[in-house]
Amino acid sequence: MNLTRCENGHFYDAERFDTCPHCNQTSVSTVFQDENGESMYTAAVTEGGSVVAGSQFQKLIDESKDDDDTQKTVGYFGNVDIQPVVGWLVAIGGSHFGEDFKLKSGRNFIGRSGNMDVSLSKDGSISREKHAIVLYEPKSNIFLVQPGDAKELFYLNDKVVLTATEIKAYDKISLGETKMLFVPCCSESFNWDAAKSEEEKK
Repeated sequence: MNLTRCENGHFYDAERFDTCPHCNQTSVSTVFQDENGESMYTAAVTEGGSVVAGSQFQKLIDESKDDDDTQKTVGYFGNVDIQPVVGWLVAIGGSHFGEDFKLKSGRNFIGRSGNMDVSLSKDGSISREKHAIVLYEPKSNIFLVQPGDAKELFYLNDKVVLTATEIKAYDKISLGETKMLFVPCCSESFNWDAAKSEEEKK
């Protein structure tokens, strides 16, 4: 299984599907995880709450319920506020070459796990959880990179990052065998708070 997350946040098996099978459905999706917190599968869920899956997946759902009969899920994609994109990381080197990864406001965790905001699952040299963090701070309208919880290092423009460091458009971030280009959406020219204020005046 090659667990991949699409631009809308859905997880799916890239070995079985060329594109996200959930984006064109009227249902929402729920991602179920195992006892270690790893994402296992994504199931489509109808508006009435029924899971659109076979008996094997229903069994997984039943097994995922804990003692107080609640489901263990990672994310619920339905009537929630959309988190606007604030920028992108574009892979320009390594096994993810040519792929882009959307950044949201706040902290964006980078790692190999499917639970990460930027999941670099094809690069075995990257830590599974929180190898690095890209942060967008909306009040100051700035982007920062900082080390995560992993012992492995990463680099900004070929210089090791040991503390929170501001990044600018087209800076290069290297971790493991992957090199990524930073492309901001929010900048001095545009930010979502200003855009929202303009929209509310209309």
